[in-house]
Amino acid sequence: MYTYNYPATAIRALFVDIDGTLVAHGDTISPGVRHALQQIQDKGIEIVLCSGRTRYRIMPVAGQLPQPAGYVVCANGSVVFHLGTGQTLYRHLLPIPTALRIVQAILDAGAEPYVFEDTDDPTSEGSRVLFHPDRPVGDWAERPRYREYAAIAENLPFQPVCVSCFGSPERMRPLAQAMMREFEGKVSIIQSGSENTWGVEFYVANISKQLGLETVAAHIDVDQDEILAIGDHVNDYEMLKWAGIGVAMGNALPEIKAAADWITADAEEDGVARALERFIP
Repeated sequence: MYTYNYPATAIRALFVDIDGTLVAHGDTISPGVRHALQQIQDKGIEIVLCSGRTRYRIMPVAGQLPQPAGYVVCANGSVVFHLGTGQTLYRHLLPIPTALRIVQAILDAGAEPYVFEDTDDPTSEGSRVLFHPDRPVGDWAERPRYREYAAIAENLPFQPVCVSCFGSPERMRPLAQAMMREFEGKVSIIQSGSENTWGVEFYVANISKQLGLETVAAHIDVDQDEILAIGDHVNDYEMLKWAGIGVAMGNALPEIKAAADWITADAEEDGVARALERFIP
């Protein structure tokens, strides 16, 4: 960590990533982080979850906030909605022909495509993830939400929010570079993961968490310099650079730390709580 002066303008909104930031593992917010969130909510500060997760996967975490969550940026900025009212500020889905081309390209590369649905239906039926029956799936692929779909490269039963593939970084990063060349300007390709599992996700063009952040900030009338953003991975880069204050987790990638205004502790050491104590006294 290094010195950073308090902002001249008081923070009015926190935009915070989930995995590797708000939670260290799984879906559980630690007691220390939850206490810090309670303190800033008591001061009237807006908390906006900003995640690569779909809205279905955000719900278990959002339900742990001390006070009900408001706006949420999910699917890496593809969907922005209000948890309480159900209001959707925007929802950008992949055209089916584009999604099918991506699926075929992933199959041609020898990888395993996953096609994600977005819906406000809170059940697993309303948030389907399709995969090819002849390709192996990860141990995270829990049924009935994840399901085999033989025609995955030929037709889709819904317009997806994203198409993804996962694997080792050594396998996925070259695939991402090849896909960037093939689909340049046609889609957004967002990467995230750990030293063991790397994800390459395809969204409509020009999607990012920053887009979601800008949209929510304008809607709740919060200025850029009144925003604190916290994250740890590649998909948080634009968000941290755009916010008035961008904080990287201690467990963040080197390039994310380099882009941040301040570096806090690891997620396992309640780094979000330390950042809130530092910038929202």
